[in-house]
Amino acid sequence: MFESFYPALSWEQHQSHWPLSKHSQFVNAAGLRWHVQTLGEGPLLLMLHGLGASTHSWRGMAPLLAAHYRVMLIDLPGHAFSSTPSAHAAGLPDMAQALHGLMTQLQTWPQVVVGHSAGATLAARWLLNHPDRPAPHLVAFNPAWLPLSGAAHWLFPLSAKLISLNPLSAWLFAKAMQQESWVGKILSSTGSHLAAEDAACYKLLMQSPSHVQGVLQMMLHHDLGPLPQQLAELKNRVLILAAENDQAVPHDHAVTAQQRIPGAALLSLQGLGHLAHEENPPLCALEVLKWLALKAQTDR
Repeated sequence: MFESFYPALSWEQHQSHWPLSKHSQFVNAAGLRWHVQTLGEGPLLLMLHGLGASTHSWRGMAPLLAAHYRVMLIDLPGHAFSSTPSAHAAGLPDMAQALHGLMTQLQTWPQVVVGHSAGATLAARWLLNHPDRPAPHLVAFNPAWLPLSGAAHWLFPLSAKLISLNPLSAWLFAKAMQQESWVGKILSSTGSHLAAEDAACYKLLMQSPSHVQGVLQMMLHHDLGPLPQQLAELKNRVLILAAENDQAVPHDHAVTAQQRIPGAALLSLQGLGHLAHEENPPLCALEVLKWLALKAQTDR
């Protein structure tokens, strides 16, 4: 009944100005149509963006990493140019299963997985589900691996639930985002300060009813389940990069996660917020490559 309010974000309309679009393709897997970007050559390095973002989130880092790896970026289900799963398949376990379906369809497996926030959560859940497969190095930017404390712990799902009761809520939210100041306030609330071209990508996404609907659906079904306790079971070598000015995921969550994961490394990023990898891509790419090079040396 309300489908006409949520048209898919048009790739044909935005392809000409979308970051790294020349590397884009669309892949059908696990009942979804995925927007996938691949650049560079070498071992596969998979990058998973956070809640509300898209492949554009890696526009600065991906080309730098692609000098050493075959870098693959994907739009998570319901985000940007990937299709939205059904409501009952929007939870973390289902998304992890869908991601595995995509990797199976592409007949590939990463040597490195880089995830930001909810993307790091998805990465951990996916890898824990497949302990029989080779364990990729896992790089997590401000990972959302632990429950939010205080009021945020219950306000986050409650807000999503209340919003979902109105089938036009995502459409109304997208319309409200046409006010320039709203987009700026949301981005500033992360503790990050983005360049104009990066903010423009978020503005386009926030003004897309289908994208907002996918984000709200992911929020509504957000449940970490046993993941916080299972972090200790990760067989992967793990690097956690935690921004000291992150206003979305507390820095001490990264400290706790490092303590739970055997051998995990923690690097604090000074002067950066939740979107640190977008604020300073050269620094973030350099730190990732340095850590990966160090791991390669110790493996010899």
